[in-house]
Amino acid sequence: MNRPTTAAPWQRRLAIAAGVFAGLCTLGVLGVFLMLTYEWGQPADAEGRACCWEKNATPEWTADALGLRVPEPATDRRAGLHSNVQYDAALLTFTVSTEEADRFLQPLLREGAQMARNRHPEKQGYTRSDGFSHLGLPEPETFTEGMRIASVCPREAKSPESEALRLCAKIHAHEFQPGTTRVYIWAGSDAPLPKPPT
Repeated sequence: MNRPTTAAPWQRRLAIAAGVFAGLCTLGVLGVFLMLTYEWGQPADAEGRACCWEKNATPEWTADALGLRVPEPATDRRAGLHSNVQYDAALLTFTVSTEEADRFLQPLLREGAQMARNRHPEKQGYTRSDGFSHLGLPEPETFTEGMRIASVCPREAKSPESEALRLCAKIHAHEFQPGTTRVYIWAGSDAPLPKPPT
């Protein structure tokens, strides 16, 4: 009586690896396609980059919308709210002493977490349609010297500040001169954010 032949273990592993590889390739191609579709949909000219920014998004309103308390001594406060069909982005930036910046940032970070350096900077002149260039500033992704980066989400840290945070945010802290730091906060939401009062 003939027994049915079964694949050797290495053949089964090879078939599984080939299936996983094919799936990852498909996901990679889909990811590139979605990214290009998004980029092609973004306006490239100056008029297009001015599109979709809400008026009256003051630093005070934006900080409140994000659930943050800007340090009292902060200067050069700027903010914006960019709305489009895919997501809304709230931007908040201000300048404080580096010591004050650390006091502001530390309660938002998970215990033991450290802010990272910008090891993969964008080229000078880099802009984005929902970025800080709208506020008259270079994009923080272009800096390496004195730049620290972190991503935070609500309730990641055991602190009242983390509890109050309403959105996940990317934070850049740039010590652009000794003892002085500009904090950049970019927070995106798939759900529409409330609009500032007119």
